[in-house]
Amino acid sequence: MYGRKYKIIYPALEAWMRANRVSISRLAEMSDISKATMQNYIYGMRDPRLSLCRRLVELTGIPFEELFKEK
Repeated sequence: MYGRKYKIIYPALEAWMRANRVSISRLAEMSDISKATMQNYIYGMRDPRLSLCRRLVELTGIPFEELFKEK
């Protein structure tokens, strides 16, 4: 994205999003949270709630430890 100053801090999640062509907006919809909240989580501005972590593990099929391993 042109001019983006933040990067996704979870490489496995970023790779899954790219491979499945899932945008941040779509991931937020799938997770039943706002786009702004999702951005705060994946850009490392806030720590995700456990319920969201579980939901993302369900959506992606990636084990928790791998999914939330930071860069």
